[in-house]
Amino acid sequence: MAHIIYIHVPKCGGSSFGAALRLRYLMSQATITLNQGDPHRVGDDYILSDYRARRAQVSACVQARKRLISGHVRYDPDLHAGPARHYRFVTLLRDPVDRFVSHYHYLQRAHPNPDRAPTLQGFLDSADAQRLASQYAFYFAGQWVSATTDTPALVRRAIRHMSCFDLVGDLAAPDDFLHGLRRLTGTPILRLRRNVAPEPPSVPAALLPRIEALCAADIAIYQSRFQRRVAA
Repeated sequence: MAHIIYIHVPKCGGSSFGAALRLRYLMSQATITLNQGDPHRVGDDYILSDYRARRAQVSACVQARKRLISGHVRYDPDLHAGPARHYRFVTLLRDPVDRFVSHYHYLQRAHPNPDRAPTLQGFLDSADAQRLASQYAFYFAGQWVSATTDTPALVRRAIRHMSCFDLVGDLAAPDDFLHGLRRLTGTPILRLRRNVAPEPPSVPAALLPRIEALCAADIAIYQSRFQRRVAA
């Protein structure tokens, strides 16, 4: 079976497919541990320190020759070109507007926080909304949109990095992604359902223009691979 690094962008269906892969690679797999950042840091600084710790875990797993490494980790082109050059890189995307709305409702459901706006409309004005809206930029180009003054360059970098992946799926076409995983691994992969929302959250029509504006960079990254838009 191929050695695989599965980059799991939050709320893109990765829990289900990741679980199926881990079952197939049961004897040699690793899931990256979260919340290992510097406890002396807060906010974005803590999140960034946590992702640096995750990168170190990935590197250690590569050195240990784990056959499957999966988790919420950013793409690292230096790791890919170096120690992980023999790994196949895999990820799964989702319509960015749907992903953003799903992420907000997931946080409200699983990680309630009195500092977070209790409504989606109120949340759109927060710094957290800007961060959640540019997850593809963060995962594939290393930065949120709010951390750069050159968004087009950030988008181009994310697109360039994704071109190095062996498989990029779209949650709107799960059968295609499952078949791609089976071809890549050369083995049967089960279809599982993990961490699924009680019911898919709808995108309020009145908020759609604001959400699309927030997600503009991620929409450009997504549409570089898939032209469909299911949220509109």
